[in-house]
Amino acid sequence: FTGTDTKLVQNSFQTPSKFSRLDILMNKCVAIIIVIMCLCISYLATNAVLTWDQNFDYLWYIGYSTNTTAHWPYLEGLDVPEWDTSTQNWFQMFFLYVTLLSNFVPLSMYVTVEMINFFFLWLVYADIEIYDTKTDTRAVARSTNVTDLGQVEYIFSDKTGTLTQNVMRFKRCSVDGMIFGAPVEKTRPGIEAANDEPPSSFHPTRQLLVGEINVGEGGSQLEATAGMTFNAEMFLRVMSLCHTVVVEKDLDLSNTIDETKSVSSAGSSWSAKNYAKKLFNKPRDRTQSDMSAHSAFGLEPVSEDPGQKTPVDNKQTNNRSRTASAGSAFNSFPLEKGPDGAPAGFAYQAESPDEGALVSSASKSFGFQVVGRDSSGIKLKCDHPTIFGDKGVVDKLKSGALSPKRLAADTANGQITIERSPGGMRTETWAIIAVNKFDSERKRMSILLRSPPEFGSVAILLCKGADSAMLDPKVCSASGAIFSGNTADDLETSQRLEVTEEEDEESEWEMAQMLGIQSHLGEFAKEGLRTLVLGIRFLTDTECDRWLETYRDAATSMKNRDDKLKNAAFEIEKDLHIVGATAIEDKLQTGVPETIATLEKAGIKLWVLTGDKRETAIEIGYSTHVLTPRMHLTEVADKGSEYVRAQCAMEFMRLVKAGKLPLYQRAAVDQSDDSWSWESASFVMGKIWRMLSRSYRNFMAKMNLCFRSMLGFDTNKQEEALTGLEEEAKAEKERMMDVIRRRNVRNRAEQIIKDYMKQHPHLHATHDKHPLSPPSDPDAGDLSTDELPPVFNRAQSARTLLEKRTSQGKLTASDKRNIRLTQLTVQEASNREQEHTLMDEDMLSINSFYAATGEATSDFDKRRRTVLERLFAVDRDVRKGRLVKHLKKEKRLEVLSEQASYHAVTPSAEGPRALVIEGAALKHLLGDRELEEVIFNIASQCDAVIACRVSPRQKALLVKLVRHHVVPEPVTLAIGDGANDVGMIQEAHVGIGISGKEGKQAVNASDFAIAQFRFLENLVLIHGRWDFMRSAIVVLFSFYKNAVMAGCLIVYNGETLYSGTPLFDQWIIAVLNFVAGLPILLLGMFDRCLEKEYVRNNPEVYQPTRQNEIITLRVLFRWVLLAFAHIFILYYGSLPQLSGPGGMTSAFVGLMSNEDTVGDGDGADLQSVGTVIFTSMIILLAYKVLYEHRSIINGRWPALIGCFKKGDEGFWSRVPYTWYGVTYGSIIFYIFFLFIYQRIAKNGPGEYFAIIGVPPHIFTTRSLNYISMLFVPIFGMAFDLSGKVFSNMFYPTQTQIHVELEAKNFSTKRKEKRNGAGQQQ
Repeated sequence: FTGTDTKLVQNSFQTPSKFSRLDILMNKCVAIIIVIMCLCISYLATNAVLTWDQNFDYLWYIGYSTNTTAHWPYLEGLDVPEWDTSTQNWFQMFFLYVTLLSNFVPLSMYVTVEMINFFFLWLVYADIEIYDTKTDTRAVARSTNVTDLGQVEYIFSDKTGTLTQNVMRFKRCSVDGMIFGAPVEKTRPGIEAANDEPPSSFHPTRQLLVGEINVGEGGSQLEATAGMTFNAEMFLRVMSLCHTVVVEKDLDLSNTIDETKSVSSAGSSWSAKNYAKKLFNKPRDRTQSDMSAHSAFGLEPVSEDPGQKTPVDNKQTNNRSRTASAGSAFNSFPLEKGPDGAPAGFAYQAESPDEGALVSSASKSFGFQVVGRDSSGIKLKCDHPTIFGDKGVVDKLKSGALSPKRLAADTANGQITIERSPGGMRTETWAIIAVNKFDSERKRMSILLRSPPEFGSVAILLCKGADSAMLDPKVCSASGAIFSGNTADDLETSQRLEVTEEEDEESEWEMAQMLGIQSHLGEFAKEGLRTLVLGIRFLTDTECDRWLETYRDAATSMKNRDDKLKNAAFEIEKDLHIVGATAIEDKLQTGVPETIATLEKAGIKLWVLTGDKRETAIEIGYSTHVLTPRMHLTEVADKGSEYVRAQCAMEFMRLVKAGKLPLYQRAAVDQSDDSWSWESASFVMGKIWRMLSRSYRNFMAKMNLCFRSMLGFDTNKQEEALTGLEEEAKAEKERMMDVIRRRNVRNRAEQIIKDYMKQHPHLHATHDKHPLSPPSDPDAGDLSTDELPPVFNRAQSARTLLEKRTSQGKLTASDKRNIRLTQLTVQEASNREQEHTLMDEDMLSINSFYAATGEATSDFDKRRRTVLERLFAVDRDVRKGRLVKHLKKEKRLEVLSEQASYHAVTPSAEGPRALVIEGAALKHLLGDRELEEVIFNIASQCDAVIACRVSPRQKALLVKLVRHHVVPEPVTLAIGDGANDVGMIQEAHVGIGISGKEGKQAVNASDFAIAQFRFLENLVLIHGRWDFMRSAIVVLFSFYKNAVMAGCLIVYNGETLYSGTPLFDQWIIAVLNFVAGLPILLLGMFDRCLEKEYVRNNPEVYQPTRQNEIITLRVLFRWVLLAFAHIFILYYGSLPQLSGPGGMTSAFVGLMSNEDTVGDGDGADLQSVGTVIFTSMIILLAYKVLYEHRSIINGRWPALIGCFKKGDEGFWSRVPYTWYGVTYGSIIFYIFFLFIYQRIAKNGPGEYFAIIGVPPHIFTTRSLNYISMLFVPIFGMAFDLSGKVFSNMFYPTQTQIHVELEAKNFSTKRKEKRNGAGQQQ
């Protein structure tokens, strides 16, 4: 295909035009002003015609008379003039007043607002706080809808590259029932820690390599034998072998690599010293650099800063005691490693970042380095003694005589002596027999390998996958010690394990290990880490050959190959021995949790839209703390159209019956359609208005289409407009009253549930008995469960059972090994402290074994707790036994004696909820208006929403869904970094692109571009809030300013028989927008009601701005009332006093000089009176600007020299912008204009002639003018200030309250600073 048929053109669409909410409001207000102006003009024109007709006989002095032969009255000697026998008609007067009141519409407002907007954009660009130093990237504003940033209600965010860096790091693991690796602390700011329980104790990561621990010869030291436990070794082998990673040359370093050298020979012919010399052009000290980077004690530190390193001196390492022998095994690791652990000059290429993180960590941290992958198998470099060196053990494993469970228990307990292979660097080749790739149904992948011939050629299945898939009784061999995550089932399992006495130490070890892994998985999930469970299975040759036949048949099948391969994988992936679990961190961008917490406090809802799989999205949700462990997680997976719709319908009805959606309750929707109400009346009026509007637009579009087609112009846009009108008309037919629509939605949901119940009759009993409770069957399509996520229920059950067994004195072999490892860590830490090489991880590990103190529970009797409370209570006080019924007898009597002062608390059936929905499930909902309303109502009741596996189009549709269903339409913001985010960026009101690693498509389609997600806080809360409040004041003041002037002209025309005579000079009228425009321009640029720090510390101040507090009907009414008041104060406070009869004596030339110059002070002419009133109006507008400033930016007074004083603020921070604007830009500029205007008029007769002598006359000869110009503006502002004071004292806005709090805090700090300075003196 070519041209417009290409896929690129078919998927492209025109970038939509975006108008900010303030721009739309401005346009609407201007339309209303035009209508009001037309009404005023019509009124004036009508009055003019009527008044002139009534007074026609008295208008001879301007040439009107019915007698065309009459002479001038009182002047009969003059010739007969040409009399006008009729006055001007209505249309002439109408257009006369159109010209007179042309300033009624504040057209200058658009210029002012655009100038301010461009200044706002420059402020965004110049803000150093949203500048990324690492990438040298500034924030860029690509659109002028900056004010919408101050009203955002919904944020739609991508995940990868936006919230995360897509950099995976191995952080922790669980092996042998113990945790290795320090916890990742990412507690969300502003809320309590999500963990109900204190974190479990852990060991340093290097202790995973410790084998059997014995007491030394002297009896005072512990010694660790060479080698590892069986589970630890197999855990590391699964990490390093169970993958599809390949080793490729690092192209960035290809010029330093000899192409003739193979990967496998890199160790023999490639020295790290020569490599470093070639790469950096200087020799490198191997003992320091290499050892610190790859030695046992150069592990990745606990710090979140990847740039920090822990230097280790080689001599100190070599001089350590034998107690660190296991850790010292790292010293012989291959030093030829790149940044990711691959051989020097090479790099690992993985299908997923998780696989890459595991292989990299196995190489860098544990010494299991993958050096190649070819047809012969996977080549692994390792120097650890291995259990496969014992031929007897290998033969028993190969024949099935020895189970992995028994071997794991014996190696951990030290009850078996194994002839391990000697240490030393060796290369192992593990032959690949078959690979079962990951799929969404199995949620795991596995690889069947054969060990090297020197290790007995054992067939081993290595498997890794999600905990829900691996900890399955059908998959895991230790099915008896696995909790399902369901409350009822877990209670039964816990009671069974509680009373079961294990027959042998082997089973006891397995139970302790499995309980530990389940408990640890919950802890890893709370930290937001991505977890994988690792397992193995040894196959006999017969089992291997039999399965290979099935596998080959499936692989070569021409029909249903995928299903057959999947069944083959199910067949072999069973009876797995679980060796451990990994925890991988998907590193977040800096400041993401803090930013999300701040935005939530500001009242902004965050929806995460990602293309990742559901499990990954949930893990990132916990990592960013968008999700918390206390949330009831609602997962909507794609299991068919009926399943998904039934899930959503059940959850919807649950919320309705729980009172969360009162508008959909039966009492609300079963109203009569025929009853009259304001809602029905407004609905009918709305339909009529939309019909008239559509008819007008249809007529204009057809006329335009006709003329353009006749002239031969392009008519595509007109045809598209007509098509849009037709679609609008179809949508209008489907539009119905809100009550009817909600009734149909509820009926549809109930019908879906009934249909689903008919297909699943076994659900009737459960649903009828507990209509709000979920059915227990997993196929019931339940979405409305009150259960916590299974991983947390399972973890809590396992942890509680372990604590109970420990409290009963039942120490397992795992507990004993845990204690020995702790003692070894303490011993090593003591040695390092003497050598000054103590590591943070050691101290954190030691501290984790000390019980937390300071918890006052002496008043409670723990024995009063029930089993249900201990195992399954979500509330911490219930689980810990801190209710009244748990108190000791004496304390309980004391409390109950005062129970009259307490009030009963009704427990809520609904806790915090979160929705996670797949894109494939959305396909069954989007496009159907009723189902869209169902899913939106579910999402609206959730504290967090995550959409996973969504396409770019679905991202845009979700944004459109929110815009359509929320009334009034909210301001939406979409942020992303890739091309797949362009749709939602363009659909949202505000689109923000992140300059990331996925190109510039998102940035090019966005309204604003930033480098990090954390910059969103400053952009929205600071710039958005300030800019919206500034622009809103500018818009209101612009309408008010022009309305006051036009009002004075209208009122004055009643004094002139509606002749259209202006009160002010026409050129003075024209200068209004310049004289009164500069102060408001500076207000719009620099005003700020609250400082940055206060907004950051109190993000709640954003909510009034988001709720449009400053531009509401009530506020608009106040401005309109104020405009009327100021019009009458200006006019009636000035005109009657200034238009008195003549004969006044000059103030300066006459009275002050004691001279009688009668008439010199007369100022009752139109030009003088109008100019004085105009001057009073300019002063009044200047006062208004000053009082509308939330903070008067006055620098240091006097304004002339204030900014030149030395200080820490800098020049531009000390400039008195307000006083410059009012004093120089308004008052002085206005006076300067008057005298220049007069000077131009003196050049000769012309249209300026009437102004000659007016400025000096009003400013130098008449003192009454100064009285008027002084007191009239004061009276006008007194009216304004009285209203402000009354409002702020008795009905303050939220913003006003915060302004006063900030002022109080500032005053307190200033007093403390002054008192401190006084005490120092």
